[in-house]
Amino acid sequence: MMNVEEAILTRHAVRLFDPDDKISRESLEKVVELAQHAPSWVDSQPWKVYIATGNTLAAVKKRHAENVKNGVKANPDWPTTHREDWAKFPRENMLKHNEATAHFWENPELSNMTRQDLQTRLYDAPAICYLTIPKDSNQWSDYDLGAFGQTLMLAARGMGIDSMPAYEIVKFPESVKEIMNIPDSEWLAMGIALGYADMATRVNEYRAPRVPLDEMLKIKD
Repeated sequence: MMNVEEAILTRHAVRLFDPDDKISRESLEKVVELAQHAPSWVDSQPWKVYIATGNTLAAVKKRHAENVKNGVKANPDWPTTHREDWAKFPRENMLKHNEATAHFWENPELSNMTRQDLQTRLYDAPAICYLTIPKDSNQWSDYDLGAFGQTLMLAARGMGIDSMPAYEIVKFPESVKEIMNIPDSEWLAMGIALGYADMATRVNEYRAPRVPLDEMLKIKD
């Protein structure tokens, strides 16, 4: 296992996994077991985890690709917000990220792939975690789920497993819920792809810019 600092600093969004490098069931169970130590309001632990691998994941990916090809409109359980409707500070950060990714994808070594293709393929991940909370949850449970998701990704990274949290994974909730037998009483809130980064191409070299510490931190003594 890595130490905490190493796991935090080396975890990043992986956009292409090695589909042949599988994660054992024992490792997946360990990742979730560690994530269960995330804090939650009055220890409510509102989250549930559904993991797709093997034939089930193949069915998920097939349906996802069909939805994209057929122009099915995305209908996530949690609606998205256009960047212009965000507050000024996060809106500026998203703009910097978009500019950085656009520049990164200009690299001629990436000319044989597109972001859209990788998204449609669900990043070739060998495992996908779907995180849910009850639909009658309050906002504190939203916070709890975020803490759980981050803990899960850090636990995975500590075990050498890479991750990708992505809207793409949950934008067709009806298909996922049908295949994964997720009850409609739960929000399909977060999707996290897990696996081992494919380092044969440069696509996984991108690192999102981070806000300088003095722009987001204030300490008063």
